[in-house]
Amino acid sequence: MFKSKIILIALLTSLALNLFFIGGILYRVATFQEFGPRPIPPNVSWIVRDLSKERQIELAPLMQQNRSDANIIRRQMFESQRRVNQQIASPDYNTAALAQAFSELRSIGLQYQELSHQKMLTILGELTPEERAIAREFMQRRGPPRGRQSREGREGNPPPPEFGGDRRRPPPPQN
Repeated sequence: MFKSKIILIALLTSLALNLFFIGGILYRVATFQEFGPRPIPPNVSWIVRDLSKERQIELAPLMQQNRSDANIIRRQMFESQRRVNQQIASPDYNTAALAQAFSELRSIGLQYQELSHQKMLTILGELTPEERAIAREFMQRRGPPRGRQSREGREGNPPPPEFGGDRRRPPPPQN
């Protein structure tokens, strides 16, 4: 009798816990909200990453020019960020100097954003409708397709060096 009561209590407890966790899972599934499309990546090489190797080679000069222009502004951004960090860490804290450093960083960030958008317009203008659809597909998916590393294109190959395959960003300036 006593043993059967313990088994009954254990079964009821197990059932209650299972229902609790199943309810939590169902609640999570029912209230899950899909976030919108991914944000635009920090450089424009994603536009050609999923194109054929031949097409990537055709667009390489345009991409190389983009990288040269972007590297100049990126270096300015790194230097500006370093000035912000120095102002924050300075023992002689100066609100006005920090505000100026933030303003400069914001201005350079906007310049970079404008350059990126202009380059996107130029590169997308060179693509066929099918190639633009491939770029749109990249923006709509969350992470790389199954079986592919995040920096690989549709064919499963890493981007060639002329598209930043060896490195994505220039090294930050040395202090």
